[in-house]
Amino acid sequence: MFTLVEKLAEIFANYGARLLDRRRTGRDSDVARHLLGVVLLLQDLCLRGDRVLTLAGQFGDGAADAATEAEFGQVMAEQVESVGKLRQAIDDSRMLLNTVDAGLYLELAPFLDVKSGLLTRWEQQRRTSTFSTTTLFFLPSAAVDRVAGVGKEGDTLAVLSSDRADYVMILAETLRETRTGEVRDIRRVNPEQAQRLRSDIDGARAELARARELCAQVASSVEQTVGADAMANLRRSLLRGAEKARRAQ
Repeated sequence: MFTLVEKLAEIFANYGARLLDRRRTGRDSDVARHLLGVVLLLQDLCLRGDRVLTLAGQFGDGAADAATEAEFGQVMAEQVESVGKLRQAIDDSRMLLNTVDAGLYLELAPFLDVKSGLLTRWEQQRRTSTFSTTTLFFLPSAAVDRVAGVGKEGDTLAVLSSDRADYVMILAETLRETRTGEVRDIRRVNPEQAQRLRSDIDGARAELARARELCAQVASSVEQTVGADAMANLRRSLLRGAEKARRAQ
């Protein structure tokens, strides 16, 4: 999962840089708002991801208890909810963002596709097993690049809807390969598995650190485009909207 967050942050960081290069005017405040909204959701995933890794580390160290297990399940459920919010936010922005860069959504398609996208498959994996390393880490970076590369092939934004056979096959094979080496339940690990789990946690923390750095770059690009005052207003507006939505639940 951490790799997916990093890859999405990278896509939007590249997009933010292009937005800044175009040096548009205040009429692009709507684009800036949507872009910043996505960044805030990615940062939320990063923050909760840190907690997930801390709890996973307690399992690896043999220091977990019933409270650790309960919190881990709860935080993972919250991650699924946040992934849904991220997908919805990006989808809501689709038409607007395409006015700035028509290639953006095509690049995002392998992650967002409702039926077979990487985010969807992670949500499905989590429903299957909360405590496996496949759920915790999902796919390594090289595997995500491989799958996403297949998903981006084509000439239209509907590439995954029109001909998904190769993409689905590659994704299924990649998941099978990952599961052959997984720890099925991180609550019960032997010393060798615990060592591997700690190593994977270190790698995931590095991915989260890079994702946070990339999100900061996007926020900086937006601020340079719209100005500090408008940026502050956008942040306040988005935070108020998120709080209102939370209270309505």
